[in-house]
Amino acid sequence: MEKKIKRYDFDRISGRMAQKFGSIRRGEEDAHTLTLFCMESNLLKLHREDKKRDSRRAVEAIHICLLTIDGYLTDTTYDMDAFLSEENKAMARGLLMSFDPFTNEEIKHALGEERFGSADAMESYFEEPVKCLLRLEKSVEMWLKARGQDGYFQYIEDLMGDTVKKDTKMEFAVPAELPDNAESQK
Repeated sequence: MEKKIKRYDFDRISGRMAQKFGSIRRGEEDAHTLTLFCMESNLLKLHREDKKRDSRRAVEAIHICLLTIDGYLTDTTYDMDAFLSEENKAMARGLLMSFDPFTNEEIKHALGEERFGSADAMESYFEEPVKCLLRLEKSVEMWLKARGQDGYFQYIEDLMGDTVKKDTKMEFAVPAELPDNAESQK
């Protein structure tokens, strides 16, 4: 099914996904470090490449990713053309490359397609990335308000810029075992 996205749906996807999956509170990020690092390093690499990929475009990219995941889970194709720009599309792709097996073939190969055989398995897999995207959005918005358009990227460059390679290779992380499939894999 294809559905055209309205501004309301685009802006409200974070709240809907937080209700469904929960969120990471400030100070509880340590358990999610690997996923968050891959997402943030990909965004930083993309920002370094083109300064028009700023904090506002990062928030839009997060919404695009959340709608993409929601589409996978509900078997819906969202028409988001009205909200896409070159900058937010590039950033959304960078975020998706960090966790999405339907965007990143390396992830699909590492996990195996059979891991996504049921709706429950899909939902279980995407829980971690959704929570991380929601936490990342809060952080970007906070730094956007505190430091302006490039606020988040100034902060992230100061925080972890030295550990992020100055290349264009997108980083990714995958779980060793998916909870819903652990029993069926035995």
